[in-house]
Amino acid sequence: MTPGGRASSLPVLVRMAVIDVTRRPWRLGFLAAGIALAGAAAFGALVFHAAIGRSLDRSLARLGADAAILPAGITANLTPVLLSVEPSSATIAPEAIHRLSASPVVAAMALQRTLKLADASGHLPIDVVAFDPVTDLTVLPWVEERLERPFVTGDVLVGGRRAEAVGERITVQGVELIVHGRLGLTGAGPFERSWFLTADTARRLAEANVVTADGERFPDEPLESPSGAMLRLVAGRGPEELRFAAAAVPGVQLVAGSGSQIAVRQAVKTLADTSFVMLLVALAAPVVLVGVAYTGMLAERRRELGTMLALGVSRAGIVATVALEAAIAAVAGSLAGVVLAAAGIAAFMRTVGFALEQRAIALSMPGFGELCRYAVASAVLVAAAAIVGAAIAASMAAGRQPWTLLRGDTA
Repeated sequence: MTPGGRASSLPVLVRMAVIDVTRRPWRLGFLAAGIALAGAAAFGALVFHAAIGRSLDRSLARLGADAAILPAGITANLTPVLLSVEPSSATIAPEAIHRLSASPVVAAMALQRTLKLADASGHLPIDVVAFDPVTDLTVLPWVEERLERPFVTGDVLVGGRRAEAVGERITVQGVELIVHGRLGLTGAGPFERSWFLTADTARRLAEANVVTADGERFPDEPLESPSGAMLRLVAGRGPEELRFAAAAVPGVQLVAGSGSQIAVRQAVKTLADTSFVMLLVALAAPVVLVGVAYTGMLAERRRELGTMLALGVSRAGIVATVALEAAIAAVAGSLAGVVLAAAGIAAFMRTVGFALEQRAIALSMPGFGELCRYAVASAVLVAAAAIVGAAIAASMAAGRQPWTLLRGDTA
């Protein structure tokens, strides 16, 4: 057969696939229904993996950091310090921060700088914490109310016991700031009565010549000499290893959380990763389902396959025809599965999700755009898996000799 003949045979294979599908529509329906269930399971697994993972991350983050690094000589209370560094004028040298961040025990580090601003009403100074939202570990997980826009320069977050309302405009020595969000109640006094702002906002205050309650100019780069750092440990590493690393750095002290708290956080993270692996394993279901179904279907059509081989249709052509048949069922089934899973998720959120919300148990579902990406991903993965299963069954059936198929041998 010439190259042109191969090209012209493609429409023939497509027509053959369509004829075979329409000849047995009930079989296509049952196959599509099975694929739809697999597609619904895949889509639901992707969505709930993301939702539960986010909720667990937020809940575990609210436990605080695994450990905190503070200047030597600072007296610190464990619980408040694992959320925000102790209010103090003492700072840590940049060299010490660099050495600690390079330690193989440290997975993540979030720097913070505490300052005090004079209250315009003449009351006690306001505790201010400068932090980096990109590397933050302990502040943003506690946000309970916020404006419907990103956290930008000029915004502040306020502790749970502050009087300022979300969206309120406050003026600090002539500089206007906006309350972007409010944190929840933690039981840690310094955390609940503070303002939290970014280094960019701190720079704006410095450029406006704002002074602290001690009469000093607000620092341009507060995180270059931080008051402390929140640390997250590498999985499988304990606080004793970090304590050993910190002992070699002069001018700092380590405040570590309990070993059980660290172990629980790391175990839950490992469990979340394992659930995603289980999702990938579950994609083998469409391969097995369609492979078994087509093995039986092709056994009934063995004389048809033998005739096609005897007439010169290549084994690759037969595999392509069967794969096209499976693709029709796979696409229809995977799309139906997405619709089925979407309906199930909506029902879940209106029942179980509502009950969880009433009990203040947060379940962070993905947004609409992310849901669409999960829908496309699940449909493509399940359809591809189904086509692979059909192709494997077809290649096994077409690998036999034409005369054995024409005789109707089952062996």
